[in-house]
Amino acid sequence: MGLQRVGMLLLTLGLLLATLSAVTVGLTAGRTDVRCVDHDPTYSLSEVDPATLSVSYSDGCNSSSIQPLVSAGGGLAVLGSLVGITGIGRQRLREQASYRTN
Repeated sequence: MGLQRVGMLLLTLGLLLATLSAVTVGLTAGRTDVRCVDHDPTYSLSEVDPATLSVSYSDGCNSSSIQPLVSAGGGLAVLGSLVGITGIGRQRLREQASYRTN
């Protein structure tokens, strides 16, 4: 049950960090505001820098970058989900093994 608890803790801390930092300092660190005439937005990641935890995306005309603390919180939440799912899988394997031996 240890991995499930660690996963839940990481998930909760990640969501808390992402939410509080988005509310206090804002979701985006910077954005270009260019008016694009007759433009259908096509969103794509334009830059992901793991060293500074910065993520930038573009809609084909404007570029936006997300606050590093929001990115870190999202990463913690994903890591917590993966650890928790691993813990659930290990517990189910142990339960199946104990049914087979009995």
